Amino acid sequence: MCAIMNNIYFVFYIFLFYSKVSICLRVVSLSVPSLKQKGESTTLTCDYDLEGGKLYSVKWYRDNEEFYRYMPKLRPPQHAHRLEGVKVDLEKSSTRRVHLRDLTLKSRGLYRCEVSEEAPSFHSAQSETFMEVYYFPRESPRIVGYERPYELLEPLDVNCSSAKAFPAPELQWHINGEKVTESSWLTSLESKQASQGLMISTLGLRAPATQHMKIRCVAIIGTHRRERTVTIETNPSDRTRPASIAFIIIIGYINIIYQTMR
Repeated sequence: MCAIMNNIYFVFYIFLFYSKVSICLRVVSLSVPSLKQKGESTTLTCDYDLEGGKLYSVKWYRDNEEFYRYMPKLRPPQHAHRLEGVKVDLEKSSTRRVHLRDLTLKSRGLYRCEVSEEAPSFHSAQSETFMEVYYFPRESPRIVGYERPYELLEPLDVNCSSAKAFPAPELQWHINGEKVTESSWLTSLESKQASQGLMISTLGLRAPATQHMKIRCVAIIGTHRRERTVTIETNPSDRTRPASIAFIIIIGYINIIYQTMR
């Protein structure tokens, strides 16, 4: 009976010991940029705490597909798997970081770092976060519908479209330097798919026309902005037309009198 109890205590002790060791392993921090530009490079870092345990492996995944691992017992300890949109620079990568170069739109995704301990526990800890890759061209937005003159207070029929980008840019309208927040003046149109997976955003403006009216469309992705400004031409109001016609008639009448008196 005593032998059985001793065995139970021993097993229980071993269970508690390895449970304690397992609990200690943790990913302290994961650093993955939330937004990067197409063509750039970036370094992802995974800081972990083994609390006295021995490292078995560090593995990196994008959307659940492994692309890099570091295993201290192997020679060489690093290995990169081929994955579309993920180009690992092994010389700049190590046990706590992985360097990616020449990012493409297919590099975007959910990145996960998974750290595992040596035997006998093989306990693992992981953390993940999303990285967006964008493309923002140098071209300014395109505005159509402003070319014709408008009557005063006539609703504009103007649309702004971004250049091809990814993801679809946010668009804003500004009138004489003030951002348009009146929702009834704005007409949101569905973003359109363009070539190579890029997107085009379109936003309409239906504000009433006024004199000396300058409108500006701004396309935004992250901290990047592209903009275009145009001027709206307005016809004279109906109130000013009779006065203008009368003035012309008077000038003509004076001119006739002057000619007859010569």
